[in-house]
Amino acid sequence: MTPSSEAGQNVGKSPEFARHAKEYLEIGQPQKALEVCLEGTAEYPWYGTGALMLGRCYDTLGRTVEAMLAYRRALKAVPDNPVVQALLKDAEEREQRAFEAYAENQARLLKAKKESATFESYVSEGGEQSESSVEFLLRQLQGAKRIVPPGPEMQAAEEQFPPSEPPTTRIVTATLAEIYANQGQYKEAIKAYRTLCEQRPDEAHRYEKRLADLEELARMPKS
Repeated sequence: MTPSSEAGQNVGKSPEFARHAKEYLEIGQPQKALEVCLEGTAEYPWYGTGALMLGRCYDTLGRTVEAMLAYRRALKAVPDNPVVQALLKDAEEREQRAFEAYAENQARLLKAKKESATFESYVSEGGEQSESSVEFLLRQLQGAKRIVPPGPEMQAAEEQFPPSEPPTTRIVTATLAEIYANQGQYKEAIKAYRTLCEQRPDEAHRYEKRLADLEELARMPKS
């Protein structure tokens, strides 16, 4: 029986919502599959297969970051599942490549603009500030590759002597927040998004749902 033949039933409330979502994906209705999964995972948040199917829906729709969050949620329930591990690794690598390509392209555009513009027009358009932002993100990316999870001793030291708040002049972007999220540093990602909300109150609504997702992940026990 296909989902379309179950008229009148709220498939998202059924414990078999993951199967229904899979059928929607197979017949080319990823948005409907996503709606079923969102409703189902809200009803059954502990269901690892449901979180896995939610990640596949996001992946099909090209929403890689949200897919990674769903796969990590699935791993909380089934930490040794090789399928979920492989899907998460693939999504992380795709997102990393996409960011690197974006950063390189922005650097090339800025360099070309700087070389073709007069010094006066370059400075008047704020070129130096834009270039500094890109260089900062590239340094963050290079540093992110070297980040390793802290051991128990380091975690205990951090709890006893928490790091000081970053200076208010620090450059914060949504891309930087996602670098932290991709590395599993949810507290840093949350801090970055909250800073963005303070710096750009007119755009705060864009980050509210992302903040809620990250706060939920930060509350989950580490596997």
